[in-house]
Amino acid sequence: MGEDHHEIRGIPELPAKLNPYGPVELPLCAQGKHVGPNACFQSALFGMVARGRRKYLNGEEIVSFKGIKIIYTGEQLDQGDLDVFIHAIHLTAQKKANRRPDGLVYFSVRGFLSSIGRKPGKSGQQWLLKSIRRLSASNVEIRFEEKQMYSTYSIYGGSLINDYFYDPSNQKYYLRVNSGLGSLFDLGWTQLCWQKRLQLSGNLTRWLHGLYSSIQTYPIRVSSLLVLSGSSCGRLRRFREQLKKALNELVTVGTIRSWKIDNEDKVHIYRHKND
Repeated sequence: MGEDHHEIRGIPELPAKLNPYGPVELPLCAQGKHVGPNACFQSALFGMVARGRRKYLNGEEIVSFKGIKIIYTGEQLDQGDLDVFIHAIHLTAQKKANRRPDGLVYFSVRGFLSSIGRKPGKSGQQWLLKSIRRLSASNVEIRFEEKQMYSTYSIYGGSLINDYFYDPSNQKYYLRVNSGLGSLFDLGWTQLCWQKRLQLSGNLTRWLHGLYSSIQTYPIRVSSLLVLSGSSCGRLRRFREQLKKALNELVTVGTIRSWKIDNEDKVHIYRHKND
Protein backbone atom coordinates (compact mmCIF):
# COMPACT_ATOMS: atom_id res chain seq x y z
CA MET A 1 0.00 0.00 0.00
CA GLY A 2 3.08 2.20 0.30
CA GLU A 3 1.82 4.13 3.35
CA ASP A 4 3.06 4.27 6.90
CA HIS A 5 0.10 2.88 8.82
CA HIS A 6 1.45 4.34 12.07
CA GLU A 7 0.98 7.87 10.78
CA ILE A 8 -2.32 9.57 11.57
CA ARG A 9 -2.91 12.10 8.84
CA GLY A 10 -4.09 15.56 9.85
CA ILE A 11 -2.77 15.34 13.42
CA PRO A 12 0.63 16.99 13.99
CA GLU A 13 3.35 15.34 15.99
CA LEU A 14 3.15 15.97 19.73
CA PRO A 15 5.79 18.26 21.23
CA ALA A 16 8.43 16.26 23.11
CA LYS A 17 7.35 17.64 26.48
CA LEU A 18 3.82 16.30 25.97
CA ASN A 19 5.10 12.73 25.83
CA PRO A 20 3.69 11.19 29.04
CA TYR A 21 6.57 8.70 29.24
CA GLY A 22 9.35 11.13 28.40
CA PRO A 23 11.52 13.07 30.84
CA VAL A 24 9.84 15.75 32.92
CA GLU A 25 11.15 19.21 32.06
CA LEU A 26 11.50 21.03 35.38
CA PRO A 27 13.30 24.16 36.60
CA LEU A 28 16.93 23.53 37.56
CA CYS A 29 16.26 24.48 41.18
CA ALA A 30 13.77 21.59 41.42
CA GLN A 31 16.69 19.25 42.03
CA GLY A 32 17.16 20.71 45.51
CA LYS A 33 13.91 22.56 46.21
CA HIS A 34 10.22 21.75 46.22
CA VAL A 35 8.56 23.49 43.30
CA GLY A 36 5.16 23.29 41.71
CA PRO A 37 3.12 24.79 38.84
CA ASN A 38 1.33 28.01 39.72
CA ALA A 39 -1.91 26.49 38.42
CA CYS A 40 -1.84 24.23 41.48
CA PHE A 41 -1.47 27.16 43.87
CA GLN A 42 -3.75 29.70 42.22
CA SER A 43 -6.90 27.64 41.95
CA ALA A 44 -9.23 25.34 43.86
CA LEU A 45 -7.75 22.26 42.18
CA PHE A 46 -6.23 21.27 45.53
CA GLY A 47 -8.86 22.87 47.71
CA MET A 48 -10.74 22.41 50.96
CA VAL A 49 -12.34 18.99 51.35
CA ALA A 50 -14.28 18.44 54.57
CA ARG A 51 -13.81 15.07 56.26
CA GLY A 52 -16.23 12.53 54.82
CA ARG A 53 -17.44 14.94 52.09
CA ARG A 54 -15.05 14.23 49.24
CA LYS A 55 -17.04 14.40 46.02
CA TYR A 56 -16.54 12.89 42.58
CA LEU A 57 -16.46 15.60 39.93
CA ASN A 58 -17.23 14.86 36.30
CA GLY A 59 -15.88 17.43 33.87
CA GLU A 60 -16.43 20.33 36.24
CA GLU A 61 -14.67 23.67 35.95
CA ILE A 62 -12.35 24.50 38.83
CA VAL A 63 -12.21 28.09 40.03
CA SER A 64 -8.84 29.62 39.18
CA PHE A 65 -7.05 32.88 38.46
CA LYS A 66 -7.61 34.51 35.09
CA GLY A 67 -5.67 33.12 32.14
CA ILE A 68 -6.05 29.40 32.67
CA LYS A 69 -9.17 27.25 32.69
CA ILE A 70 -9.14 23.92 34.55
CA ILE A 71 -11.67 21.16 33.89
CA TYR A 72 -11.46 18.28 36.36
CA THR A 73 -12.75 14.72 36.49
CA GLY A 74 -12.13 12.53 39.52
CA GLU A 75 -12.32 12.63 43.29
CA GLN A 76 -11.76 16.05 44.80
CA LEU A 77 -8.14 16.79 45.68
CA ASP A 78 -6.98 18.59 48.82
CA GLN A 79 -3.75 20.02 50.22
CA GLY A 80 -2.60 16.59 51.40
CA ASP A 81 -2.80 15.39 47.80
CA LEU A 82 -0.85 18.48 46.73
CA ASP A 83 1.93 17.56 49.19
CA VAL A 84 2.11 14.08 47.65
CA PHE A 85 2.20 15.49 44.12
CA ILE A 86 4.82 18.17 44.88
CA HIS A 87 7.07 15.70 46.71
CA ALA A 88 6.73 13.21 43.84
CA ILE A 89 7.88 15.99 41.49
CA HIS A 90 10.75 16.71 43.86
CA LEU A 91 11.91 13.09 43.81
CA THR A 92 11.54 12.99 40.02
CA ALA A 93 13.76 16.06 39.67
CA GLN A 94 16.57 14.68 41.81
CA LYS A 95 19.43 13.23 39.79
CA LYS A 96 20.09 10.40 42.20
CA ALA A 97 19.75 6.65 42.37
CA ASN A 98 16.05 6.86 43.20
CA ARG A 99 15.14 7.52 39.57
CA ARG A 100 15.18 4.90 36.82
CA PRO A 101 15.82 5.57 33.12
CA ASP A 102 12.14 4.91 32.35
CA GLY A 103 11.08 7.85 34.55
CA LEU A 104 9.94 5.77 37.50
CA VAL A 105 10.99 7.03 40.91
CA TYR A 106 10.98 4.72 43.88
CA PHE A 107 10.80 5.41 47.59
CA SER A 108 9.94 3.80 50.88
CA VAL A 109 6.51 4.45 52.35
CA ARG A 110 8.01 5.47 55.69
CA GLY A 111 10.49 7.89 54.14
CA PHE A 112 7.91 9.52 51.87
CA LEU A 113 5.39 10.03 54.67
CA SER A 114 8.04 11.51 56.95
CA SER A 115 9.09 13.90 54.17
CA ILE A 116 5.58 15.33 53.87
CA GLY A 117 5.01 15.53 57.63
CA ARG A 118 2.81 12.46 58.01
CA LYS A 119 3.11 9.70 60.59
CA PRO A 120 4.37 6.49 58.96
CA GLY A 121 1.92 4.17 60.71
CA LYS A 122 -0.73 1.93 59.18
CA SER A 123 -3.26 4.73 58.80
CA GLY A 124 -0.62 6.88 57.09
CA GLN A 125 0.21 4.06 54.67
CA GLN A 126 -3.46 3.64 53.79
CA TRP A 127 -3.87 7.38 53.33
CA LEU A 128 -0.86 7.54 50.99
CA LEU A 129 -2.24 4.77 48.78
CA LYS A 130 -5.61 6.52 48.52
CA SER A 131 -3.91 9.81 47.64
CA ILE A 132 -1.79 8.20 44.92
CA ARG A 133 -4.92 6.53 43.56
CA ARG A 134 -6.71 9.89 43.36
CA LEU A 135 -3.79 11.55 41.59
CA SER A 136 -3.52 8.65 39.14
CA ALA A 137 -7.24 8.25 38.45
CA SER A 138 -7.90 11.97 37.94
CA ASN A 139 -8.07 13.84 34.66
CA VAL A 140 -6.98 17.47 34.69
CA GLU A 141 -7.83 19.32 31.50
CA ILE A 142 -5.98 22.59 31.06
CA ARG A 143 -7.25 25.18 28.59
CA PHE A 144 -4.75 27.90 27.90
CA GLU A 145 -6.49 31.21 27.34
CA GLU A 146 -4.19 34.24 27.37
CA LYS A 147 -0.81 32.55 26.97
CA GLN A 148 -0.90 29.89 24.29
CA MET A 149 2.03 27.55 24.82
CA TYR A 150 1.84 25.72 21.51
CA SER A 151 0.66 26.92 18.14
CA THR A 152 -1.40 23.75 17.66
CA TYR A 153 -2.55 22.74 21.15
CA SER A 154 -4.71 24.96 23.33
CA ILE A 155 -6.08 22.11 25.46
CA TYR A 156 -4.19 19.39 27.28
CA GLY A 157 -5.69 16.70 29.50
CA GLY A 158 -4.13 13.95 31.56
CA SER A 159 -3.62 12.51 35.02
CA LEU A 160 -1.15 14.00 37.49
CA ILE A 161 0.51 10.64 38.18
CA ASN A 162 0.84 8.38 35.16
CA ASP A 163 1.16 5.02 36.86
CA TYR A 164 2.41 3.41 40.05
CA PHE A 165 3.46 0.08 41.51
CA TYR A 166 3.73 -1.10 45.10
CA ASP A 167 6.14 -3.73 46.38
CA PRO A 168 4.78 -5.00 49.72
CA SER A 169 7.90 -7.07 50.46
CA ASN A 170 9.99 -3.94 51.11
CA GLN A 171 7.17 -1.38 51.34
CA LYS A 172 8.33 0.63 48.35
CA TYR A 173 6.41 2.55 45.73
CA TYR A 174 7.44 3.04 42.11
CA LEU A 175 5.59 5.83 40.35
CA ARG A 176 5.86 8.05 37.33
CA VAL A 177 4.72 11.67 37.28
CA ASN A 178 2.93 12.63 34.07
CA SER A 179 5.66 14.50 32.22
CA GLY A 180 3.08 16.04 29.90
CA LEU A 181 1.66 18.03 32.79
CA GLY A 182 5.19 19.14 33.51
CA SER A 183 4.48 21.62 30.71
CA LEU A 184 2.43 23.55 33.26
CA PHE A 185 5.73 24.89 34.54
CA ASP A 186 5.91 26.95 31.35
CA LEU A 187 2.91 28.91 32.62
CA GLY A 188 4.77 29.79 35.80
CA TRP A 189 6.09 27.95 38.80
CA THR A 190 6.87 28.66 42.45
CA GLN A 191 9.47 27.42 44.88
CA LEU A 192 8.00 26.55 48.27
CA CYS A 193 9.71 26.84 51.64
CA TRP A 194 9.10 23.19 52.46
CA GLN A 195 10.23 23.28 56.09
CA LYS A 196 7.80 26.09 56.86
CA ARG A 197 5.03 24.31 55.01
CA LEU A 198 5.52 21.20 57.14
CA GLN A 199 4.81 23.32 60.22
CA LEU A 200 1.38 24.37 58.94
CA SER A 201 -1.65 22.47 60.19
CA GLY A 202 -4.88 23.06 58.31
CA ASN A 203 -5.86 22.84 54.66
CA LEU A 204 -6.72 26.54 54.48
CA THR A 205 -3.37 27.59 55.98
CA ARG A 206 -1.44 25.46 53.48
CA TRP A 207 -3.59 26.69 50.60
CA LEU A 208 -2.85 30.28 51.58
CA HIS A 209 0.85 29.40 51.85
CA GLY A 210 0.85 28.19 48.24
CA LEU A 211 -1.19 31.15 47.02
CA TYR A 212 0.87 33.88 48.63
CA SER A 213 4.11 32.14 47.71
CA SER A 214 3.10 32.26 44.04
CA ILE A 215 1.64 35.76 43.58
CA GLN A 216 2.67 39.35 44.04
CA THR A 217 1.12 40.80 47.17
CA TYR A 218 -2.07 42.73 46.45
CA PRO A 219 -5.42 43.04 48.26
CA ILE A 220 -7.91 40.21 47.71
CA ARG A 221 -11.49 40.20 48.97
CA VAL A 222 -12.38 37.65 51.64
CA SER A 223 -15.29 36.48 49.47
CA SER A 224 -12.88 35.87 46.57
CA LEU A 225 -10.59 33.78 48.79
CA LEU A 226 -13.63 31.78 49.92
CA VAL A 227 -14.46 30.83 46.33
CA LEU A 228 -10.90 30.47 45.06
CA SER A 229 -9.88 28.13 47.90
CA GLY A 230 -12.77 25.79 47.18
CA SER A 231 -13.97 26.07 50.76
CA SER A 232 -17.25 24.36 51.58
CA CYS A 233 -17.88 26.90 54.34
CA GLY A 234 -21.32 28.26 53.58
CA ARG A 235 -21.14 31.44 55.65
CA LEU A 236 -18.75 34.25 54.83
CA ARG A 237 -18.59 35.32 58.48
CA ARG A 238 -17.48 31.86 59.56
CA PHE A 239 -14.91 31.65 56.75
CA ARG A 240 -13.54 35.06 57.75
CA GLU A 241 -12.83 33.74 61.25
CA GLN A 242 -11.13 30.64 59.80
CA LEU A 243 -9.12 32.90 57.52
CA LYS A 244 -7.91 35.05 60.43
CA LYS A 245 -6.67 31.99 62.31
CA ALA A 246 -4.89 30.69 59.19
CA LEU A 247 -3.22 34.05 58.56
CA ASN A 248 -2.06 34.21 62.17
CA GLU A 249 -0.49 30.78 61.73
CA LEU A 250 1.40 32.04 58.67
CA VAL A 251 2.74 34.88 60.80
CA THR A 252 3.77 32.49 63.59
CA VAL A 253 5.67 30.24 61.19
CA GLY A 254 7.30 33.26 59.55
CA THR A 255 5.82 32.93 56.07
CA ILE A 256 4.45 36.49 56.25
CA ARG A 257 5.24 39.43 58.54
CA SER A 258 1.67 40.64 59.18
CA TRP A 259 -1.77 41.05 57.65
CA LYS A 260 -4.96 43.09 57.94
CA ILE A 261 -8.51 43.14 56.59
CA ASP A 262 -9.60 46.63 55.55
CA ASN A 263 -13.02 48.31 55.54
CA GLU A 264 -13.75 46.87 52.08
CA ASP A 265 -13.17 43.35 53.42
CA LYS A 266 -9.94 42.99 51.45
CA VAL A 267 -6.99 41.05 52.83
CA HIS A 268 -3.62 42.83 52.81
CA ILE A 269 -0.46 40.76 53.24
CA TYR A 270 2.85 42.23 54.39
CA ARG A 271 5.99 40.25 53.66
CA HIS A 272 9.35 40.31 55.37
CA LYS A 273 11.77 42.83 53.88
CA ASN A 274 14.09 40.15 52.47
CA ASP A 275 11.26 38.28 50.71
